Amino acid sequence: MTVDFNNFTYKTNPCFSNVPVAAVVSAGRFDYFDQKMGAGFTISVKSVTAGSLGAGSRQAVVVLTCDFPIGGTAAAYLFDIHGNAATLLGKVADANWGADWGAGPDSIHLKFASGTLSVTDCANTDCTANALTTYALRGGKLTKLSSKTMPAN
Repeated sequence: MTVDFNNFTYKTNPCFSNVPVAAVVSAGRFDYFDQKMGAGFTISVKSVTAGSLGAGSRQAVVVLTCDFPIGGTAAAYLFDIHGNAATLLGKVADANWGADWGAGPDSIHLKFASGTLSVTDCANTDCTANALTTYALRGGKLTKLSSKTMPAN
């Protein structure tokens, strides 16, 4: 992969309302201080999963976390890769947690296979159920093929 997602400018992020600027991530991290809230936020690259959703295409899912004083949020973003550039196709998963509730970014599971992307994440705040969603590219657009909810293991 020629795109370095650890040194990349993200126009959207999981703490979007608290970090209203593009996150210029360097060495996998971006820090922002919200003057109105008097709190700091850290955006980090948790993981990058590369794969393909079709012959001759390359994609990557980047899981970004937003850590704040008493919890955090994470989101998985699918990018289409063209040489050393990447185009955001959409958000495919999220996770939210606090001091004593929710599940962190490790609750997001991704798998590229046979031209599809399968995503498993928590279907509810306490993660007692999982959502399994399958995506594909149709006409260059991210398309949801199926979605089902099942008990957590």
